[in-house]
Amino acid sequence: MMTNGFRTAAIVALLGACSEDPTALPLGGLDILGEWNYASAPRCAEPPCLNAGLHVTIVIESLDAMQFRGHVAWWFSGDVGTPPAAFGPVTGTVDSDGAVTMRIPFTALAASPITLTGTVTGDVLTVHESLRGPDPGPFLRGESFERNPR
Repeated sequence: MMTNGFRTAAIVALLGACSEDPTALPLGGLDILGEWNYASAPRCAEPPCLNAGLHVTIVIESLDAMQFRGHVAWWFSGDVGTPPAAFGPVTGTVDSDGAVTMRIPFTALAASPITLTGTVTGDVLTVHESLRGPDPGPFLRGESFERNPR
């Protein structure tokens, strides 16, 4: 009798795991989908200040297992904007502990992509490292992206 109950529980668990519920969150409930905004502090000490810092919006549109995909929706550095068409598709991975690696390529062939590593907790993605090729990248360590509420 115990064996039959065990088999029934195993079958129910297996069927639940194979469910294709589109509303179910992957990675044990971790959700990275949505619009993420980064805003660094202005880089000049006294007004008038034309350098407003770096303002970036990245939209993560899809998450399949541990891999995500999105695009740059807004990029404004100092007093100059860069059109979203200057960037290729944003791709990356996220694990069940919230460790994120993101790649932001440029459409220009000679431009090195930006690679960002960090940790996502709820609606905050904290930057651990940002590189553009072998050089330091634009996102500062310890600063964060914040997700817009949906």
